[in-house]
Amino acid sequence: MEKATRGQTKDHNSRLVLKTIYDAGSVSRAEVARLTALTRPTVSALVAELIEGGLVVETGQGPSAGGKPPTLVTLHGDGRRLLALDLSGGEFRGALVNLRGEIDRRVALPAAGLRGEAALARVYELADSLLPTPLPLLGIGVATPGLVAPRLGIVLRAVNLGWANLPLGDLLAARYGHPVHVANDSHMAALAEYTFGVGRETPHLITIRIGQGIGAGVILDGRPFYGDGFGAGEIGHVVIDPAGELCSCGNRGCLETTSSTRAILRRAAEADRSGSALAGDPPTWERFAAAVAARDPLAVEIAAAAGCHLGAAVAHLVGAYNVQTIVMAGRIADLGDTLLNAVRAEMRRRVLPAMADATTIRYTSLGDRAGDIIILGCSALVLHRELGIV
Repeated sequence: MEKATRGQTKDHNSRLVLKTIYDAGSVSRAEVARLTALTRPTVSALVAELIEGGLVVETGQGPSAGGKPPTLVTLHGDGRRLLALDLSGGEFRGALVNLRGEIDRRVALPAAGLRGEAALARVYELADSLLPTPLPLLGIGVATPGLVAPRLGIVLRAVNLGWANLPLGDLLAARYGHPVHVANDSHMAALAEYTFGVGRETPHLITIRIGQGIGAGVILDGRPFYGDGFGAGEIGHVVIDPAGELCSCGNRGCLETTSSTRAILRRAAEADRSGSALAGDPPTWERFAAAVAARDPLAVEIAAAAGCHLGAAVAHLVGAYNVQTIVMAGRIADLGDTLLNAVRAEMRRRVLPAMADATTIRYTSLGDRAGDIIILGCSALVLHRELGIV
């Protein structure tokens, strides 16, 4: 094995110091040295460079341990900006985000039905509307549906966008002159939960994002797990009901045909709604969620059935990965405990009791930031790739 060069060692140590400061929130140089096992002179020199580079600031003095009170340092949240692009829905969404995941500015552009070059042109339009930034840009993070080779920045296949083997990372990097990192949207949802939610209480978690489509992101040892073919977590097109509805992928009874928001609304529209709060025009998602909250029997039945199918998929994930934290995100959270309890019950019915007892299934911990889960995931990806602090 080749020895690391002096420059590589310094870069590694600088990232280690920055990550330690990021994790600690506010910390003294002496404590950084203790946590990293680096010498105090090394830490002091690296912190000085990080301050000069605008990534770290001094924040005052900490409590004295008998001598001179230590000076505390913290990450400078406004030292850089990140550009995050979410291409996962019927509109493309972009935001400028600081180093703490706080959104400074956002833009959304309609994208329903756009494919191929037209979709790519809309991505450029979105980025153009947010660039240049008033502060130095650290990099660009992009989340897209489909199969993505993240290290190469290539969208291997995104059916809804009409992209195949699209070198999106290289195209954006050439146009804007900044580092670009591209990943699957569900993996970015999982990374957001791990980084900005309470996910870091465990090194492993799976986040299932449920909207018009369904996908899972897997975090193992604090890093996204993509799989050999970059399709880890592609549960939306796993067959749950072989005799079910025809799916857009060509199979029947995929999870997206039973438990996506689109599938739930279709079942509600096709049901006999006489005497139900859903009577009248085909229900919107807001009306359906309100009917579930009001314990309307038909709405509850439909939501619970969707939850049962999700529970079957969750059971497979629990059995395959033995990850004990399963998080659900997306508009499905509007259905509350009605859906969540059905997921839990079906999972318990399908896995070993000891594994079921050790597994927690919950909604995302991002609270009022849940709607920005993909944007936050893109930000976390850039932070990790460029600074090593996630």
